[in-house]
Amino acid sequence: MLASTKKLGHPVFIAAVLLLVINDWILKTAFHNFITGKLSDFAGLFAFPFFLSTVFTRWKKRLHLLTAVLFIFWKSDLSQPILNFLNSIYIPVNRTIDFGDNIALISIIFSYKFSNNCTKQYITSPVFIKTIAAVSCIAFMATSTPPRDLKKFIAIDKEYAFNFSKRELVSRLNSVQLKEINQANKISGQIDFDSETNVFHYHGKTDTLALILDFENIKDTDTIRYKTSFAEIMITGNDSISMMKLVSIYYYVPKHKEKDFRDKAITVFEKWVVKKIKKSVRKN
Repeated sequence: MLASTKKLGHPVFIAAVLLLVINDWILKTAFHNFITGKLSDFAGLFAFPFFLSTVFTRWKKRLHLLTAVLFIFWKSDLSQPILNFLNSIYIPVNRTIDFGDNIALISIIFSYKFSNNCTKQYITSPVFIKTIAAVSCIAFMATSTPPRDLKKFIAIDKEYAFNFSKRELVSRLNSVQLKEINQANKISGQIDFDSETNVFHYHGKTDTLALILDFENIKDTDTIRYKTSFAEIMITGNDSISMMKLVSIYYYVPKHKEKDFRDKAITVFEKWVVKKIKKSVRKN
């Protein structure tokens, strides 16, 4: 065991890890408010770079800076393709885009200063150090992973009107999906296309990443599964106007909070589908 890892026995680090675990696994489910949303960020941004710096002591400053950069990236729209990829391969990951969370970056400064000044360790038992290290790794991985059994279809039944034809709506929706597939393929390079069903999926997986719609075969009464784990929609219209109805959406919902999360689910769909359709150019 590295001598530097004995710093993991310091009560300040232990307290940060315990706060992260208690908040993610208990408090968020019980309350899910502004405070619980920020606690994990503050605790995690202190504990994570401190933990790494005890293993890679020469890279202490770089690790703290890299943590800040990765956190800003993760909390931005730029990380969405990675999040989509992880969810598609059955690694449930969730995060909320809120630039106000960046206030928690101050914890990295305290972590760096503390790692430089931390000379006294209170608990140095090798067994305990290994145990706290294992708990820390689990806490870091779990902080963005919502429980699988909380993900469910939420009934929405909201309609979106467009001032162009049903054919063009289908074309624009296909264009949006193809752009997402191109982005995902740049990350994984393992996306297959089934020409018989017009479905894109990851190699060796059955979940639908994108379903390229055939306008001629879409009836106004058809419910379309937009990706396996995202939403169900209906498309109607004629040669001049069109309508898309969001029937339901598959979303992570804490227990007893379904009503509160309905609006959030709608916001996600409008941002990643409706707004992109309006900005898209029809592909002939």
